[in-house]
Amino acid sequence: MSKYKDIADRFAKDCVSGKKIAGRETVAACERYLRDLERKDLELGTKDADFACGIMEKTLVHAQGEDINGRPLLGQPFLLQPWEVFTVVNLLGFYYAGTDERRFKEAFIETGRKNGKTSFIAGLAWAVSILQRRSGSKTYMVANALKQTLEPFHFLTFSLQYQKLAREFDIKDNSFEHSIEYIFKDREGRPDGAMKIIAMPSNTDSQDSFNCNFAIADEIAAYRKPAQYNRFKEAQAGYSNSLMIGITTAGDNVNSFGYRRQEDAVKVVTGLEEDDSLFVLIARADANEKGEVDFLSPEQHEKANPNYGVTIRPEDIMNEARQVQNDPQQRKDFLSRSLNIYTAATKAYFNIDEFRNSDRKYSWSLDDLAKLPIKWYGGTDLSKLHDLTAA
Repeated sequence: MSKYKDIADRFAKDCVSGKKIAGRETVAACERYLRDLERKDLELGTKDADFACGIMEKTLVHAQGEDINGRPLLGQPFLLQPWEVFTVVNLLGFYYAGTDERRFKEAFIETGRKNGKTSFIAGLAWAVSILQRRSGSKTYMVANALKQTLEPFHFLTFSLQYQKLAREFDIKDNSFEHSIEYIFKDREGRPDGAMKIIAMPSNTDSQDSFNCNFAIADEIAAYRKPAQYNRFKEAQAGYSNSLMIGITTAGDNVNSFGYRRQEDAVKVVTGLEEDDSLFVLIARADANEKGEVDFLSPEQHEKANPNYGVTIRPEDIMNEARQVQNDPQQRKDFLSRSLNIYTAATKAYFNIDEFRNSDRKYSWSLDDLAKLPIKWYGGTDLSKLHDLTAA
């Protein structure tokens, strides 16, 4: 038995049953996972996920911070939280039945800030690089700005230094390159695999000719162009088991690549669109029918923060919520950064994708419809929203 699969199973079942507080999209991701376990065309192998989770917890340590009780975390083992284990088991566990090809080729992960997602995704890059060393693993960690990119990179280099492994690796950390490289050898001293992790800003004006099996695009809400993401996704064409991960917290620009990516991801995880190769985990507060969020609700705080009670102190986030109650300027940042809600999102009462999805289960012709004894009336509000365009 795999203890990590057991953790993933328990996380999924607790979210679906309501035992664990989770938002609509998180519940949808868990329901999808439980359905996938029953699919005949998929197999869930635990070997790779067990290896990845184990290597992260045994070799990585915290570089900074305190636990919820104020105790320093520097140098303490980096232990995975249930939502992180759930993610690894999904990404590295599902294979198409009878093959060595992984099901998921891409992932969209979105949570509130300070949930440890940058450290987690750096750890996953580290684990996958070792796991796929015999394929000559190459990983790019990119972000809109170099400073953001160096956060996960320095998390890895600190762990190597703390564990006294830094001298075993070729580490470059200068104005020209930020990379970690290692050549694996067998017992006879012959090359038995290679790994390289490269941290860099995503600059489409000066980057080309990439080739990698794994790429992480951090804080994609800040990306100005889709090419900042797509260039690294396209660089994975030479690998069957490649993985492209976009990870972020919500922003305030609904015309951004990050917002459009979120919209597509929500449609996939809720079943409005089909994309079997995309893994989605979105933790955000739930809005009501008017698009409003009760930002003073502890329940909504927990929905947006899977590390609630671990790295997110409940009393701190509640104090912040009270402070922004009467200050709309601060409230905007609180909604996007702490509750993972895009603050300038267009509100529409009519979702055309829900209409199309509900129509899939019917195959009536126009003649069949004409025979139905149904009378209905519809109306649109043309003053503010977008019902007419949708209809």
